[in-house]
Amino acid sequence: MHHRLVPSRIFCWALLLAIHLAAAGCFSKLHLGEVDDRTVDLKNLQPIALLPIQDFPGFPESGRTLVTPIQDLLVKKGWTLIPPSQTSPVLDEFELRPQNLLADSSSLIKVNGRLHAKLFLVGTILGYRAEKSFIRSQDFPIWDVWSGTGYEYRSLPTYHQGTCQMTLRLSLLDPEKGSVVWKAEGRVSGPSRSIDDLAKRLAEGLLANLPSRLLQP
Repeated sequence: MHHRLVPSRIFCWALLLAIHLAAAGCFSKLHLGEVDDRTVDLKNLQPIALLPIQDFPGFPESGRTLVTPIQDLLVKKGWTLIPPSQTSPVLDEFELRPQNLLADSSSLIKVNGRLHAKLFLVGTILGYRAEKSFIRSQDFPIWDVWSGTGYEYRSLPTYHQGTCQMTLRLSLLDPEKGSVVWKAEGRVSGPSRSIDDLAKRLAEGLLANLPSRLLQP
C-alpha cells in the first residue's frame, strides 16, 4: 500500500506545479476603444485638475486603484497637475460627485472658481470585476502504475486562478466651454493577483492616446 501512494503524491505535486507554471504564463489583455479627439489646441491649457475616481459598486478602493497610476503617469509626462487630494475636498464642499461636472456645466464652473484649472480630467469606471484565486478538490482518473489494471479516481487539489477585468473612460473637460474636448475608453483583463499592474497598463494605454501636442517635455 505504501508504494502505491508514492506515485499519487508525485502526480499531485507535479499537477500543481504545472498549473502554477501555466498561470504564471498568462498575460493580461488590453482593448482600447476609439479616441474622441475634438482637435482643439490644448497645449497651453494647464494645470489639469485630476478628479477622484468613484469606486465601482461592490469594490471599495477600485477608484484609488485606477486613479493612482493615472496621476503618476501625468506627473511623469510633465503635466502641471492639481491632484485628487486637492480636488476631492472642493467636491465635498459643494456636495458634488465627479460625474456631476460632466452633466452640469454650472457645477463645473462653480468648482473651477476654487481650483482655477484649465482642464478637468474625469475618470468613470464602466465595469469592474475581481475574483480571488482558490484551491479545491477535484476527482481525477489516475492510472494504477503498479497493478496495471486500469484507472482509479483520486481527489486532488486543483488551483483556480482568479481573474480581474476593468473598463474605464477618461474625459477631458474645458471649464470655459463647459464641454468634453477629449475622451478615451479601454478595458483590461488578467490575473487578480496583478490588479495594480493591470490598472497601470490600462492607464498607459488610455493616456498614450492623448494628442502629442499635449505632452510637455
